[in-house]
Amino acid sequence: MKALLAVAMLALQVNPASTGAASGESVRFVFAWRGVPVGTVSLALDAGRFAYTSRHLHVREGRAGERVREVTLDVDAAGRVVGADAVPQALWLWQGPPPEGCVKGREELSGQEGPHCVTSRSPTSAEGTMLGARFRADYDAQGRLRALDVGESRFTVAAPGERLRTPPELFAAGVPVEGGTQGALKLLPSGQALRPTAPVPERLPDMTTWTPDAARALSRKVHAAFPDKGPTAADWRSGGEGEAGGCLAHALRFAALARANGQRVGLVHGLLVVDGGPARPHAWVRVALRGGGVLDLDPTSLDPVRSDTHLPLALVPPEGPGLEAGERWLSLLRGEWRVVRATRRE
Repeated sequence: MKALLAVAMLALQVNPASTGAASGESVRFVFAWRGVPVGTVSLALDAGRFAYTSRHLHVREGRAGERVREVTLDVDAAGRVVGADAVPQALWLWQGPPPEGCVKGREELSGQEGPHCVTSRSPTSAEGTMLGARFRADYDAQGRLRALDVGESRFTVAAPGERLRTPPELFAAGVPVEGGTQGALKLLPSGQALRPTAPVPERLPDMTTWTPDAARALSRKVHAAFPDKGPTAADWRSGGEGEAGGCLAHALRFAALARANGQRVGLVHGLLVVDGGPARPHAWVRVALRGGGVLDLDPTSLDPVRSDTHLPLALVPPEGPGLEAGERWLSLLRGEWRVVRATRRE
């Protein structure tokens, strides 16, 4: 619980939106950390009051839920907090790339203030730093913020009126699986017949080859290193360091130990189905084998990775931000895809 909450808070401290926003407007963003959807941020400006609302994943005693936090600030016509000389950082970026130069910004939730600077800009982008953290913001042709990248976090706008499941709902309830309890899992577009999504590549260009025995031995080592299985801070560290951890921590630990031995593997973002239940977010690893082919391993459970239990959504470098994975997760949150079991006729 503390781990995911801490991660969500870190991500929320460097968020989207701007002083160009018109009164009466609102917008919602989905934010992902290392490609994993963590929550949503809603912004609203009306009659000089700026509201910032976060809904993020909250885990207690192994159960995923949602925590909501909201801050409302009175702002003047220039977008500054009334009675202060700071601009809410989300409001600063909301609409239209801010001009080059620096302002004093305020993190909405923590209240921390400091320099927010744009070092380069175009009509559809801005780059710079917020309290020393590098950021890049991208805008549409009307100057509305589309995406914000800050470190390993990404914020992506949700279209007005778009029906969107929240990330906590995805983790808690999962995605229904259609077609019974047997057969390979696959994605199909909602409301359309048998048009599969773009396939997940078999391997990444920099994956190195090794033997199945060596890969399985490392998987067993990682599994044994986590006596407690569940989300912790280890899930959000580059090497999955910790005494306890969930699936992402296991996959990151595997990748870090492999990298220390000169091996490069892929991180698989996907869905896991257990005992006929719904498909829930999961992560595992993929290694390239000498002589050709690949091997998927699930160090969290040591269960075989099979087509009827594990459904890959994206294959990404373990140390990267996982932008492709984030786009796949977002499409699921939007309801663009459904999970089905393939029949022999398919």
